[in-house]
Amino acid sequence: MTKLETIKTLLKKSHNPLYFYDDDADGLVSYLLLKRKFEKGIGVIVRVRGMSLNEEGLYLKKIDEHNPDLVVFLDKPNLNQDVFDKINVKKIWIDHHNIVNVKGVNYYNPRMRNRKDNKPTSYICYKITGKDLWLAAIGSVADWSLVLFNDFKKDYGDLVEGVSSLNNIKADDVLYNTKLGELIRIFSFSLKGKINEVSRNIEMILKINDPYEILFKKSENGKRLFESAERISKKYDDLLKKALDESKKSKGRVIAFRYVSDQVSFTSDLANELVHRNPGRIIAVGRIKDEQMRISLRSSVDDVELPGVIHRIFSEIKGSGGGHEHAVAVEIHKDDYERFIKLLREYV
Repeated sequence: MTKLETIKTLLKKSHNPLYFYDDDADGLVSYLLLKRKFEKGIGVIVRVRGMSLNEEGLYLKKIDEHNPDLVVFLDKPNLNQDVFDKINVKKIWIDHHNIVNVKGVNYYNPRMRNRKDNKPTSYICYKITGKDLWLAAIGSVADWSLVLFNDFKKDYGDLVEGVSSLNNIKADDVLYNTKLGELIRIFSFSLKGKINEVSRNIEMILKINDPYEILFKKSENGKRLFESAERISKKYDDLLKKALDESKKSKGRVIAFRYVSDQVSFTSDLANELVHRNPGRIIAVGRIKDEQMRISLRSSVDDVELPGVIHRIFSEIKGSGGGHEHAVAVEIHKDDYERFIKLLREYV
């Protein structure tokens, strides 16, 4: 039995699974795919970063609260042996970030076969479920992967008009120039704001059967999701304008932009759009919340692998984070921001 078959069997046999998933479209879709397929379990969105004590505490608190017979981690990097040792039921971890050596968990990561194979977690969950292609495409393209693009194009060609084949496109062409990209933005914005509003949005998505319900407001749930995203979009567009104005003044390889917000985080969304609009640059978008600065880094430069860069930076200042070769998230103290950007400019 393959690892994916083992994971599928565990999900089938479980009576009360508990899903922890990352707070981006890839993480959300991964949960949605498994929830819709197996029709059981509770989902918990994880917004904290870096396997801190706060993150571990969240896991243990929710496990104690829901008493699951299976715990599933989706698209969460940097988990460690300590947290798995404290969970006394069967465990699944599906991820595509850097490999971690752990025991006592059913761990699936495509990088274990090929270091450069970082197919999104939503794609892996789609391989398990075999259904809801449209959802899986949202999750994978949101993570800048075109692994499902051709399949999606066959069934939903009108949502990627103007984009022909994999031979002459990039993921950000789809993200910013198609209806599929508009859907991805709606999903991303559905995760913004207060947790009760986010939970309501996710419950609505679970009841939607095709992308047209959302894009063309063909159902009540689709209409409400679309309108909710429109409200969030106004806040995002204001910040994007400021970020674009700032980027025009920036010289050198690095474009840095920071903002203050206690309620909504747009760091990842802004970083993605800025790197799309500024090819050949490295983007750092920071959000100040309380005493911390959370930064999304993006690179469109082939010879710059960001995990190595932040590893060097963290040898000089205190911080945590991780991610992919060209997209990482980090957290530092706000007082270290200027030094972080200075070191970033030096090391790229």
